[in-house]
Amino acid sequence: MTEINGLRLAYRGFVAGLAGAYVWAALAMVLAAMTQGDALAPLRPLAAAISPLQLSPELGFVVGLAGVQAAGALVGMTFAYFFGRFFTVRSTVIVAGPAFALLAWGLVAAALAPDSAVTAFATHPIPALASVAYGLLLGAGVPLRGDVTRYAGSPST
Repeated sequence: MTEINGLRLAYRGFVAGLAGAYVWAALAMVLAAMTQGDALAPLRPLAAAISPLQLSPELGFVVGLAGVQAAGALVGMTFAYFFGRFFTVRSTVIVAGPAFALLAWGLVAAALAPDSAVTAFATHPIPALASVAYGLLLGAGVPLRGDVTRYAGSPST
């Protein structure tokens, strides 16, 4: 039996991932609106991957945001499991958060655009900057090992 409370760790990673996903969506939409004049541009590839039907802008926003939320929660729980379980220094986790988020974004981009457009989609600056912000929030929100360690039951151990 492990001394880490895995359910608490997963829940905190889930919540941090959801919060970070809102940050990702908001920042990506603001940057896309400022640079391209189209705030929904970052959500369209995600919405098209979930539903290949021609979507209206409103439905594309809802489906794209749902995809961002689902991916954010999953990445948050995965990050919490692999980093929060073992790391005890907050600055290390905060540095690891953006790196993990960029890796996850690259994997998502490879899954969404398996053709030759994957390099352009994965390295686009708007989702990459949003992923860095997501990773910073995730690194700050994921619990450390001491936060999720169970009480051993005996003061002598």
